[in-house]
Amino acid sequence: MPFEPPIEPGQQRLFDTHRDLTRFRRPSTHEQWLNDALAVDHIARAWHAAQATAEAHGWSARLLAEIRATLLTALCCRPADEPVRYSELQPLAAARRLPVERTAALLAELGMLIDDRPSSLDRAFDRQLHSVAPAIRADAEDWLRQLLSGTPRSRPRSRETVGEYLRAAAPLLRAWSSSHDHLREITVDDVRKSLAELPAGSARTQALISLRSLFRHLRSQRRIFRNPTARLAPGSVSLPAILPLSETDYQQVVAAAATPEHRLALALSAVHAARPGDIRRLQLEDVDLGDRRVTIAGHVRRLDDLSLKAVKEYLVHRRARWPSTANPHLLVSGRTVYDTRPVTSYYINNLFRGHKATLDRLRVDRWLEEALNRGPDPLHLAAVFGISTASAIRYAQAARQILEDDTTPP
Repeated sequence: MPFEPPIEPGQQRLFDTHRDLTRFRRPSTHEQWLNDALAVDHIARAWHAAQATAEAHGWSARLLAEIRATLLTALCCRPADEPVRYSELQPLAAARRLPVERTAALLAELGMLIDDRPSSLDRAFDRQLHSVAPAIRADAEDWLRQLLSGTPRSRPRSRETVGEYLRAAAPLLRAWSSSHDHLREITVDDVRKSLAELPAGSARTQALISLRSLFRHLRSQRRIFRNPTARLAPGSVSLPAILPLSETDYQQVVAAAATPEHRLALALSAVHAARPGDIRRLQLEDVDLGDRRVTIAGHVRRLDDLSLKAVKEYLVHRRARWPSTANPHLLVSGRTVYDTRPVTSYYINNLFRGHKATLDRLRVDRWLEEALNRGPDPLHLAAVFGISTASAIRYAQAARQILEDDTTPP
């Protein structure tokens, strides 16, 4: 079957159609067919871009062949001015096990992709606000999107912060939707009653902070007549007591560190108090084996024997498993080995999931241990670990309380 070139760019289309790429079949004897296909400019450009990216990122020959097959499937049926929709590529992952995600990233770099997937924010809206009244949901979504984009008077908030606002406000919005159609109907008494039903402490305080932000936004947009939270102030939040991990907790997490990745993350968290996000972002150039130093979030730390052993063991493992990877990050996974992204937050946080001594818990326990062994000096904690003044003071006070309790006679 000869190659049939796509229609010329610029030809008018009566309507857009969703192409079923799983029906594409390339002829078994396809050398001439492939030569004809590569004579088309936009197909040849994608074909050679795949080769250049493969050389830059250390792709295997098999991965390059699979991505090129996906490119041919997606591009041979369309003109140069018709981009590929992600929703058209997605069925190829299940039907033929083709690397759709990497192909889509390549097409996006070439300006040939329309990413029509629902955003993570839209999925969060559907999950948290599914039973909210339409008018209330519209106001809430507009508020959250403005938090993300920012205003001339306020900086944009991160997706994590916006997610916290949504999680705190959503239960109250769902409850109000059973008896109200619009947020302009909400009174001060409604807010007080809803907050009183929440557990005292951080949950109630975070809910009030979220509601104040929401109603302040609606008042500025003149969507409500008055702000029912204007005279309500968040109460003080009593933070939980900071206590050291037990020896059993450490034994369990050490026993669970069965891979070089686990042991590296364990050493960086328990010895150097590295945050999970800092571990994700560590690059190979941050590790200096000759001088036994590692730079974590801009702070240079000396590698002790345990940490040095963990780093060397992981580097040997990394080199043996992925010898051709060009990813500059220290930690790589099967999903990031062929590009330059860091591993995901889920990858890091999942290393010791289910244990009391998570990476975050190991980090704060290291702060507390330093304060107990070197004295409860917040200046020392801030200088050694680069933490904020408030955190340093809090952990110094916790260490001081523990030391006083140990010296108090029974």
